[in-house]
Amino acid sequence: MTAPPADAAAARGTAEADDDGAAGTADVTPLHSALTPRGKMLLGGSIVVAACGLFLDYPELIGLGVAGTVAVLAALAAVARAPKVVVARSVDPGQVTRGSQAEACAKLAVRNASRRTLPAMSARDRAGSRTHGFGVPRLRPGNEHTATIPLPTARRGVVPSGPLLIDRDDPFGLAHRTLDTGLASEFYVRPRAVPLPEVAASLARSVDGPQADTTMEGTLAFSSLREYVPGDELRHVHWRASAHAGKVLVKQHVDTAHAAVAVVLDVVAGGFGASGGALAGPGATALDMAALDMAVFDVAVDCAASVAVVAATQRHPLQLVDTAGESMLPGTVRRRGGCTADDVLDALTRVNAVRAWPGADPLADTLRRLSAGARGSLATVVSTRPMGGLADSLRLLAGCYARVIAVQVAPGGAAAGGATRTGRVVWVTVQEVEDLPAALLRARTAA
Repeated sequence: MTAPPADAAAARGTAEADDDGAAGTADVTPLHSALTPRGKMLLGGSIVVAACGLFLDYPELIGLGVAGTVAVLAALAAVARAPKVVVARSVDPGQVTRGSQAEACAKLAVRNASRRTLPAMSARDRAGSRTHGFGVPRLRPGNEHTATIPLPTARRGVVPSGPLLIDRDDPFGLAHRTLDTGLASEFYVRPRAVPLPEVAASLARSVDGPQADTTMEGTLAFSSLREYVPGDELRHVHWRASAHAGKVLVKQHVDTAHAAVAVVLDVVAGGFGASGGALAGPGATALDMAALDMAVFDVAVDCAASVAVVAATQRHPLQLVDTAGESMLPGTVRRRGGCTADDVLDALTRVNAVRAWPGADPLADTLRRLSAGARGSLATVVSTRPMGGLADSLRLLAGCYARVIAVQVAPGGAAAGGATRTGRVVWVTVQEVEDLPAALLRARTAA
């Protein structure tokens, strides 16, 4: 999977097809396969009628058979020459956030690159799982026609855009050829990451003082003053600077040892049982259940993105792994050392859910492996499945990380489990990613 374009210009390209229908990556239906079912029936019937006329010595039948054959040959001649066109494509913007109100579209320009006037044609372009058709009017040499194809933004993922297909038909529908321009691009619908002030403050505090017996010492350095956010401890308030500025300011330190952050996203979606069918509605089909699973999984990806973006923004070493403990960050990012918020969002855009894990569920083993690794500041586990059975593994993880957050995403309409805390493990249940900041604050004050 390629990285998304940085801007619309990077998504722009051209494809050209010559009179033979093949230049660059363009391709055209072979002429011997151009007959439509109607054309094949006419050709076969004409041959049979002409043969009967010859056998019966009936000139009228022979003439009728010859006329049908000539009509088929004329149809093939009408579509024999593929249009010579140059197609330019641009996707603007190159990426959007899931559910964004921003309109995304692919802009196409079809230019006549031949010395002859091209007749009117029909064209089709792919936008995700849908195909949009539009007409290309009669084009004089050098003239071009532009079209705009809307792109879907409701679901997270990599949305294919293109290639553009240009159709040529004869007037009677006997022959049909398709020119595949071969020009396509990808459009990124990124997960929706929300600000998490409580997590941001927690990461800052975790290097501002001992949070656990394993906290490293001698690596703290004052960085700056920042405005107070809910969740900050009063002992970090710089009262003199606050009085001078007229607002509450807190001291922020950095840890030269860079306490690590781990985010585990459970990619197994589903498992809501009877409640899932009730939420999908009466008479829900398997397709409805699958759509519900994917919608809830998208919220889980949003939650994982929200935490990971905070870590990347504060430049903490980040592990972003799936159910089996495999890194979801590309190898180029891992080799570079450190990742940006864009790296996180692009990686989570490409994540696909699975309905069930083949073989034994490896999530508990993944958490145990993380607990045996290097010491860290924060570990977050996000899943659409109940995580009560992972209590022991999460407690082990809390022995290595100063704080552990277990986030379960439930389908809309399901009873939320609230927010609780057991030791260093915070348990929250959310239905939308917007519920996460408030749930984390409630968990902080929970007994």
